[in-house]
Amino acid sequence: MKHATAVALLFALALTFIAPPLIFAASEQSPLTKAEQKKRDAELEKLGKTARKAFRKGYYPDAVKAYQAILHLDPTNIAARLGASYAYYKGLDYKSCFDLATEVLKLDSTNARAHALIGASLLRSGFIVAAIPELNQAFKLNPKEALAYGAAAEIDYYEGRCDQSIAKAFRAISLDSSEEDFLITIARASSRIELYDQAAEAYERFLTVAPETDKERRDRISGLIEFYRKLAGLRVHEVSGSKTSQVPFELGNDRRPYINVKMNGRDAIFVVDTGSGFTVISKEAAKKFKVPEIAHGGHSQGVGGSGKFPIVYGLVNTLQLGEVKVRSVPCFIRPFHSLNNSAADVQADGFIGLSVLSRFLTELDYQSNVMRLSQDIDQSVVATSPDMTVVPFRTTQNGLISIETELDGKNTINAILDSGASSTVISTHAVDRLNLREQIIKGQKVRVIGAGGISDNVELLFIKNCRVADLRQDNLRALVLDFSAINETSGFEQSGILGGDFLRHFSVTINFAKAQVGLKPHTTSIKKIPAETKNQALN
Repeated sequence: MKHATAVALLFALALTFIAPPLIFAASEQSPLTKAEQKKRDAELEKLGKTARKAFRKGYYPDAVKAYQAILHLDPTNIAARLGASYAYYKGLDYKSCFDLATEVLKLDSTNARAHALIGASLLRSGFIVAAIPELNQAFKLNPKEALAYGAAAEIDYYEGRCDQSIAKAFRAISLDSSEEDFLITIARASSRIELYDQAAEAYERFLTVAPETDKERRDRISGLIEFYRKLAGLRVHEVSGSKTSQVPFELGNDRRPYINVKMNGRDAIFVVDTGSGFTVISKEAAKKFKVPEIAHGGHSQGVGGSGKFPIVYGLVNTLQLGEVKVRSVPCFIRPFHSLNNSAADVQADGFIGLSVLSRFLTELDYQSNVMRLSQDIDQSVVATSPDMTVVPFRTTQNGLISIETELDGKNTINAILDSGASSTVISTHAVDRLNLREQIIKGQKVRVIGAGGISDNVELLFIKNCRVADLRQDNLRALVLDFSAINETSGFEQSGILGGDFLRHFSVTINFAKAQVGLKPHTTSIKKIPAETKNQALN
């Protein structure tokens, strides 16, 4: 129980929450008569049916209320406490899920389901390392605990082990055929390794078991099914040409790298965007370069404005980057937002996302303003000089690079590595839960253009220092934006973005096959922290 106490303290420090009711103390009262006991049992059975029905239909707050009513009548009812914990989990309230599952362990320290719920809630909240021992304990206590398999499958996916992820998710669905989240993992991992038929089948099965309440999600998945069926049998992202290529880029006023490419044989301007899982082109570019729309459905998520935009899928015939050519490039087609007085460097035709960049060992050299691509993707990123630091990363559900980042020497968050973002960003939720409000810069607000639109009056946060591994930048100004749209599809919580104001100080090398990023600073703005100093800062 020592570990569970430590994790509980971690959660209490890291998250703000409204705690669910704790275990009620047994009141001293006269024993129930047979008639009263019968009435109580009937009420408990009725509430149980109400809770299970609400859960199946996706009305998770109603399920929680019914389970709490059961606990009011029977405070030691473990099944109801687990049911309420799971309903909170499905309703994305991971702190309350964690708390109720922890209360179960006070009643039954060997409850595998409680350990699985604690592990899953930690995972979704971004505490992946802390989640692993809880999931292992769930497996040890019950080798058939479906949620533990499902959460382990998600971790495999985030860390690039797609085959293992699919195998664990199939095991999870065989143990609990009603849990649609396991099917999502199968679909995402299958699409990552281009098993599009299998991905479509998993999504089709999802639609048969998922509640009807989330219409927008169902619409999104219907569009994905149509899209994957169109891609099945095609050789997408087929690379040809030179084994290596150097493509010069211009760093715009917005601190984003702009390159000249050929799309369908014609000159185009793209932003190199490590913050996009997919290649994206504007509606105007789709028309100009004759990129057909092949599927659509639902809305996607992004930062700025409403955060949402209609999903339209296209297929670029060829995309040439210097001496290499990529054929059959799936893409999003969407409107691009800009200000009326925007500069020319925001008028790109598209964004090259990770679906293309992951085909190469990719280096963005901000000192020489050149992008280097190598088809030798099995080559590890190695520290070629004492100044280079190699950092492991995870990928989110939608394929973005997530790196553990420390703020002000004490707060560790998950941050997206995003060359397509001008600035570093911290989520409003992270600002609140880490008690950073007093670091908001008074009297300074800005306008921000994002994928989801334009946001006005965006606050700025002063960060004393931002550290990735042993590399630190001091005195940053970060935008404060709502990440709810991002975290709806990220799988585990993201609390920041490392944008161009951070990345421009490095040569950034990304090996997607081995989930490594090499960071080699070339300016004095980045300080390399000696090991002993770093350890002292962590204590």
